[in-house]
Amino acid sequence: MGRATIDHKALPVPTLTEDQLQKIFKKYDFNNDGLLSKEELKKAFDYLGSCIPGIRASRGIHHADANRDGYVNEEELNELVKYAKRVGFRVK
Repeated sequence: MGRATIDHKALPVPTLTEDQLQKIFKKYDFNNDGLLSKEELKKAFDYLGSCIPGIRASRGIHHADANRDGYVNEEELNELVKYAKRVGFRVK
């Protein structure tokens, strides 16, 4: 028996505004320290439907973390949204 595969491109992808995407990321700042950790981003990308949320979290930090402290802060959040748009999360 073969493995069932899903054509993820055939699944409907909701369109979000940049503001909505920012709010989703902020919602996952569970400890309210104003910083998004890799684990928090992993959960956010999982919520957004990513097939590979851990990788998206790592790459998102790499892309957005201008001060290289390992977190995405409020000032870096726009770069995280740009990354999310670039990898296929639809934004109005």
